[in-house]
Amino acid sequence: MSGGPVRAFARFTGGLGRDDPPEAVRAYARRLLLDFLGTAVGGRSSAEVRALTGPGQLGEAPHEAGVLGTGRVLPAADAAFANGCAADAYEHQDGYRFGGFHPSHLIPPVLALAQVRGATLGELVTAVIAGYEVADRIGEALHPGATPRGWFPTAAAYGGAAAAARAAGGGADRIERALGLVAFHVPAVTLESIFAGVTGKPAFAGQIARTGAWAALASGAGLAGWDGVLDHPRGPLALMAGEPRPLSVDDLGERWSLTEVHQKRFAACRHTHAAAQAAVELATARGLGPGDLRSVEAEVYDVAAELVDRPVHGAPTAAAATLSLQYVLACAVRHGTVHGSHYTPERLADPDVLALASRVRVRTAPDLQAAYPESTPARITVTTADGERFTHGVDVPVGDGRSPLEEGEAEAKFLAYTEPVVGADAARAALDAVLSGEDVPVTEVIAALTLPVGAREEAP
Repeated sequence: MSGGPVRAFARFTGGLGRDDPPEAVRAYARRLLLDFLGTAVGGRSSAEVRALTGPGQLGEAPHEAGVLGTGRVLPAADAAFANGCAADAYEHQDGYRFGGFHPSHLIPPVLALAQVRGATLGELVTAVIAGYEVADRIGEALHPGATPRGWFPTAAAYGGAAAAARAAGGGADRIERALGLVAFHVPAVTLESIFAGVTGKPAFAGQIARTGAWAALASGAGLAGWDGVLDHPRGPLALMAGEPRPLSVDDLGERWSLTEVHQKRFAACRHTHAAAQAAVELATARGLGPGDLRSVEAEVYDVAAELVDRPVHGAPTAAAATLSLQYVLACAVRHGTVHGSHYTPERLADPDVLALASRVRVRTAPDLQAAYPESTPARITVTTADGERFTHGVDVPVGDGRSPLEEGEAEAKFLAYTEPVVGADAARAALDAVLSGEDVPVTEVIAALTLPVGAREEAP
């Protein structure tokens, strides 16, 4: 095997011991895993996800890995695809602001291969930590250069391949092959295809997850990958970012980028969160409702304006609504929060939300641009029906280490998604198992978050 970043990532992933990451890192990884599991179960209610992953779309044998929130057991790569789609359905998954992507897209393949092997939860968490460190550094190399060129960073496919190969029992050589094999399977995802708001959008997350599972399985069959996939001048990173930043491999095992990954309070693109949070805080403080606001001006940084300044016309799709600052802000004012349950067809047609969304205008501000990406700020100015004007800003929206979720908020988010599907007892058992760090089999956690095999899903 040659040197280079592929080899460095493979050695790190294969050699990471269970006790190597500090306990604070492991504890945060367990919370990120819990967050993914909840959003994946909750995302099963999406009609779009059901269409993408229903009978006829995926293979049904051999039965290897569970689809969260259902009674289906699928081949590992198909289960990864299904769970990846579901976790992306309502944009309530985690994110990494220094990479411009969602690291939890890598969890589905690791989860699938861990089930196939019969791994423990402790083994799964260690593999996930390694996968985040690989993916985050690749995301850092791609961001922000890939954005103006129109590409979504598919860094999670590499982290998923490395971590899934480890979860399958592979050592550094197999992990290196898996990383190189990503070159032949990873989707080329354009930002505009994601932010167009079309109903097929969750498939991109499913395909990233499927890539990780496929690469791990193919490497186990002895197939070799391209060891230049991460550093060749005509490789994916160079083509996406133009001049990618150097890959940070020397600090693996010293800097834990995973602790900079944020969790979301609102089910929406992170670039909408500061404006929505500012609107909720201002409306609450002033006792204002949607009908009291004659107009709203939202000032943001350039990337936010480019990606989420997307006015809605009539009742939007769930995908369009989650990616529209106008809609998310209006929904947040209407309900005080934004949750996956706010994207049902009935709620998407709420006249109060749509009317307020039509009165929101977005523009960029130089001072906010200067703060990005260290901060993801927004400032809103509302004009009331009585002609009064109020301004309020948020520099760091709730969710990352500088402004963490309130105590119990992550657990409440998980239970809100899982209890209606699997029941209160099973949801609580899964939550306790994941956060406790006890070395229970992964299959026990999956069993708590799935239905009896063959059970029919309720209509959304």
